[in-house]
Order: sequence, then structure tokens, then C-alpha cells
Amino acid sequence: MPSSSQFAPDRLADRAEIQHRVHQFCHAVDRLQLDELREVFHADGIDDHGAYKGDVDGFIKWVANRHQTIAYSAHHVSNTMIEFLSDDSAFVETYFLVWQSVNPQASLFASDGDAQPFEAISSGRYVDHFTRKDGRWAIQSRTTVPGSMTRAVGNEGMGMVPGFAVGSRNADDPAITRRAELVEATR
Repeated sequence: MPSSSQFAPDRLADRAEIQHRVHQFCHAVDRLQLDELREVFHADGIDDHGAYKGDVDGFIKWVANRHQTIAYSAHHVSNTMIEFLSDDSAFVETYFLVWQSVNPQASLFASDGDAQPFEAISSGRYVDHFTRKDGRWAIQSRTTVPGSMTRAVGNEGMGMVPGFAVGSRNADDPAITRRAELVEATR
């Protein structure tokens, strides 16, 4: 595809939708909103997360199981490069940084026998093939390419001063309750 058409006006909406799906993936995993996670992929999409390789249904089950013992998860993405290969196909590479509070049984780190929870920080890239089907861009296939990983132990007692909102990975999270309030107020 000629480079001049990569930024044509109709491609700006395509770029925005693809970028939205990249962000939607992070939000869905971090908030454990598995229905939202399903929207990121086409129904016949596949994911290669190293420890999991397979279809979307299996990936969602793997995320739900792995994240049962992860108290906190924050995916941060940057440097998303989108290259349209045809009208309905794009190569997308996105750098990520993930911070998670994990118990050893949820870790993707090699076990060293330590049974204490720890903070895991990992970086890498998502290498995606996005396709547009029925007018909707979504991931057809994703390969997660790790960059680096580190872990820190001993964050006990490092809480915030009283008064801050307390996040959770369920319907009690302040973002979820505030959104519900705003939706109700606009009806």
C-alpha cells in the first residue's frame, strides 16, 4: 500500500479504532472485564502469550484463572505503529509496560521457591495482525514478545495516606461506580 494512503482521511478513523482496541485490551485485563476483552479480538482470533497459545475463548479463561491471585494490574502502552497492508488488514506493533501485584502461583516468572507475594514489572511488545470484518477492526492474531522482567519483594507498609479512593478489580471500583452515576444522571 503506498505510504501516502497510510494517512488518508478515511484511514484516520481506522487508526483511531485500532488504537482504541489496543487500549481496550489493557483496560479489560486490568479491570477483569472479560466481555470487554472478547471485543478486542475477532471470534476466530488467536493469542500467543507465551504461557498460553490458542483461541480467544481459551485466552479469556487463562486470563480469568491467572488473575485470580493478582491483586493489582496496570498495563501501559506506547509507541503504537500501524501499517495498513490492504484496505482491511494492518500490521500493528505496540510497546507495553505492565506492573502487577502477584502471588507466586500466578507468576510468569520462573519459580525460585519464594512463596511471598511480590511486585512484577515487565515490558515488551504486542505484535498484532488487525483485520476489519463486517466494518469492525479487531485483533486477528497477537504475539506477545517479552522485553524485560523484574520483581520486587517487600512492599508491605507502603500504603497511601488515608483519604484516597481504593481501587478494586470488581464492580466496587471507583471508576465503575462513577461511570454508573454519570450514566444514570444523563438519562
